[in-house]
Amino acid sequence: MRFDPEAWSLDRPSLGSLDTILVKPAKSLPSCLVVMCHGFGAPGSDLVGLFEDVLHFLPEDASKPAFLFPEAPIDLEDEGMFGARAWWRINMAKLMQMSATNSFDEVRNSVPDGIDEAREKLCSCIDACREQQKWSNLPIVLGGFSQGAMLTVDTALRGTVGPVIGLLVFSGALICESLWRKAAAERPIHVPVVQSHGTVDQVLPIATGRWLHTLLNEIGCEGELAEFHGPHTIPSDALENAAKLLAKLSTSK
Repeated sequence: MRFDPEAWSLDRPSLGSLDTILVKPAKSLPSCLVVMCHGFGAPGSDLVGLFEDVLHFLPEDASKPAFLFPEAPIDLEDEGMFGARAWWRINMAKLMQMSATNSFDEVRNSVPDGIDEAREKLCSCIDACREQQKWSNLPIVLGGFSQGAMLTVDTALRGTVGPVIGLLVFSGALICESLWRKAAAERPIHVPVVQSHGTVDQVLPIATGRWLHTLLNEIGCEGELAEFHGPHTIPSDALENAAKLLAKLSTSK
């Protein structure tokens, strides 16, 4: 699908307590709301460029989704990272130590301080968007990169927004394992997942993505883990797979 600037509108609304960028069809109701959460240390606009990348792979006859890019609530300027944001704070020294020794097992069941607050803020942001745009029944696709991918899964399993009809999980890791399994048992979620992870990721090793993939399959989500020879990033193949999923979801409503 080609980008037509007259067919899309871009706004920067404050929704709930989060600043956001909202890209939506200018002349039609979107097929779904795609929420994309950026990673730790990135600016709030970090993933906005993915809109046109995904759009490029969408078939011409596919319905147009809307894209919401929320800015994480924590400003990391006090850590010397100007313009950087986070959903929750990370002990970078400990992360580097685990990376150096390839000892990430303890991450699986860790519950980061601040993840509950981040999830609640994200849910409030999505609710405010749907209310403001009068999209009360619009289905949601939750997506994110790195820390944002972890928040994506946590929100799908433990959040209050719905209906969630798909997940886009780029370079995420398994955390909160016991809580996520318990949540899935109490409120099953069977949605398609597009997941990708680099085999030479120096931030979150491929094993952490494989653990997450196993959990998602075991709780009933469907999708392959697309492993690629690359670092901590999102490859074009993953964006093409995301577009294919959005096109499929738009025709199955």
